[in-house]
Amino acid sequence: MAERQKKQVDERVKNLQNKIYKEVYVLIMIVCSISILIKFFKMGVSLDNVITEWLIIFISSVYYYVRTAYLGILTDEIEVHDSNSKVKLGTKNVLFGVAFGLVFAIMLGLNSAFNYADSTQQAIEYFFVVFLVSLLIYVPFFAGFLGLSYMAAKKKSDQVVQKNLED
Repeated sequence: MAERQKKQVDERVKNLQNKIYKEVYVLIMIVCSISILIKFFKMGVSLDNVITEWLIIFISSVYYYVRTAYLGILTDEIEVHDSNSKVKLGTKNVLFGVAFGLVFAIMLGLNSAFNYADSTQQAIEYFFVVFLVSLLIYVPFFAGFLGLSYMAAKKKSDQVVQKNLED
C-alpha cells in the first residue's frame, strides 16, 4: 500500500498567509466598530440594531481566545508580549475592560441625554446620572470579566503546555 505523502509546505508562504489572515481579522474588527459608531451617532439607530456587528466582534474574539488557550499557544503569546512590553498582558486586559466600560457608560449617557431630555439642563442631568450609574455597573463588570477570562484561558493554556511537555 502506498503511503500518502504529506504536502510540502513553504513556511514563508504559510507565514505570509497567516499575516494576511491577521490583517483581515483586524480590518473586520475596525469596520464593525466604525459601523456601530456611524449607525449609533449619525443615523440615530439604537444599539439593538447593530447586533450583527456586536456578534461578529464578540464571537470572533472569543473563538480566537479559546482556540489559542486549547492549543497551548496563549502561554507563548503572553510570554512574548510580557517580555517585549512594559505593561503585562493581564494588566492590559483589565485596563481595556475599564476603558470599554467607560466608553460604554459615555455612550449610554449620551443616548439618554439626546433621546430623553427636553431641555439642555435636563440633558446634562440625564447624561451625568446615567453615566455615573453605568460607570459603577459596567466598569467593574468588563474589567472583572476580561481579567477572569484571561486568567482562565492562561490556566488552560498552561495545562495544555504542561501536558505536551509530559508527553
